Amino acid sequence: MFAFRKSFIVFLGLAWFACFPAAANRIADVQPDRVLIADPSPAVRAYLIQSGFAIESAEQLDAVGFTLLTARSPRGLRVEESLRDLALRFPAAIVARDDRFDLAADSRLGRGAMAKPDQVLTAIDWQPDESEDAIGIRVGVIDSSLNLAHPALRGAIIVQRAFTSGNAPTAQLEHGTAIAAMLVGRASGESVSGLLHGASLYYAGIFRDSDHGPTASSADFLRAVNWLIQSGVTVINASVTSTSKNDVVAYATEMLVRKKVVLVAAAGNNGPSAPPVYPAAFPSVFAVTAVSVKGDGYSYANVGDYIDISAPGIDLPTTSRRITSGTSLAAPFVTAVLARLVQACGISPTEAEVMLQANARDLGPRGWDSHFGWGLLQAPLPCTSVAIPPQTSFSAVNPHP
Repeated sequence: MFAFRKSFIVFLGLAWFACFPAAANRIADVQPDRVLIADPSPAVRAYLIQSGFAIESAEQLDAVGFTLLTARSPRGLRVEESLRDLALRFPAAIVARDDRFDLAADSRLGRGAMAKPDQVLTAIDWQPDESEDAIGIRVGVIDSSLNLAHPALRGAIIVQRAFTSGNAPTAQLEHGTAIAAMLVGRASGESVSGLLHGASLYYAGIFRDSDHGPTASSADFLRAVNWLIQSGVTVINASVTSTSKNDVVAYATEMLVRKKVVLVAAAGNNGPSAPPVYPAAFPSVFAVTAVSVKGDGYSYANVGDYIDISAPGIDLPTTSRRITSGTSLAAPFVTAVLARLVQACGISPTEAEVMLQANARDLGPRGWDSHFGWGLLQAPLPCTSVAIPPQTSFSAVNPHP
């Protein structure tokens, strides 16, 4: 009997071992052993080498304005232990794990009656001629892969590049295609598209496929941001989320303010009791939540003191019947308005953000609140009629009361 039990235990151990590589791959998606360091000092670099870190790269992100060093923890040392050790030895160092990013997609709602495109545009007071002055505008998107063959993108000016650390880009095309079509697609009576028809779209695909679905890394997110700024983009749409408050990504978002670049991010679809998601929750990022065309809140949206503004994001007609609701779809409306104000009207990003906050239609409790931000986005009048509110920026320093 003892021999049988012993053999059974050995069998279980061998079975577990045989499955370990697949398990290890799944764990690696969530807890990579890569460490990111922004602007590492010579002392930090020397310590990494002496301590057995495998330095992968030290690249200059010139457009963002710092050096990004990537390294792997010494063999047998968990990344959390490496981060604690570096924080104790170098308190001023900006260090983080290469955290995971996900698409801010949500398929739980939106297979019923869709709002009509004109209803959606009317909700934000978008005038029909506001899509006609987009020629010359450059707008950036960070998302999944893109289906350039989709009819909605036929004739659109799109420059795309993949940042997936040598991995094959994800086969998920619907999310990114829907976002791209909303911004620069052909105007259609069937879907919301062409908010900035005629603009040049610079599209950075950062996602690869994994056991958890499309997955991206913080390092690739930063590389994408750098390329977009190099391409002359001043407004970036990031319908992506991470549950990790990554210090290196936070540092980069602060640098964007100095570069006069606006990062517009989806507020997340994890529910009102969920913790914040990033980059939306960083103070220098413009966070967008979703509402219906009537201004009703999205039951799956994140809630928090980082929400800046609301935009339509429930039961929207898009290029995909499966991508119809979520904060990811609300973000492009804000991106389009900001891009037009900054590049077509010549208004500074800070002034444009203030204008959106001041002109928003109040929802929920009076004034700013954690569910709707400053309220429902209202597209400003044409450039000749734009007036800048005489007030200090909320979002660049301290976004909320």
